Amino acid sequence: MKNFIILLTIIFSFSTLEASEVSEWFEKESNQFLEIINNNQGTESENYEKYKHFVNKNFAVKSIAYGLIGESIVNKSSKNELSAYLNVFTDYLITTIYKLANSNTSSSITLKDVDVKDDIYIIKSEISDKKSSANLYWKVIRTGSSFKIIDVIVENTSYFVTKKSEFNKILRKNRGSLEALIKEIKKI
Repeated sequence: MKNFIILLTIIFSFSTLEASEVSEWFEKESNQFLEIINNNQGTESENYEKYKHFVNKNFAVKSIAYGLIGESIVNKSSKNELSAYLNVFTDYLITTIYKLANSNTSSSITLKDVDVKDDIYIIKSEISDKKSSANLYWKVIRTGSSFKIIDVIVENTSYFVTKKSEFNKILRKNRGSLEALIKEIKKI
């Protein structure tokens, strides 16, 4: 019984330490994100480059991109097709975040809670401006000594689930053609 209590204490201490690490990472990166959102100084091109850097640094872009099309499409596609898809998807993700962020308002992000389930950190936060607020859940994984975002859930709507549905519809319509999906993403 004593060994069991010691083991539970070690596990609890380890999970508390990990939650603390991911909380520190989230605070740092969300503050950087807010700086980009609230920056009225730079040109549109300069601000876009800041979003690009933020997304490449903090999102598991390749994992998200491949997860959206599924293993069977990944396995049957050539390296060139996958590379083209990854580039187009990365640009699409950056542009989506760039358009969603409104640089005319002063926003804040508040960390509410961190939970760990199956090695995925679920960070509950709230983003607000002077007019409204929304609950945001960030699904985050550890990658070496850092963390990467794999999904963002805004008011119970998962970016990953929504995009997977959209992309699958396009793929089904075009008999699993990654090239057709790439063309459709470019149009969006």
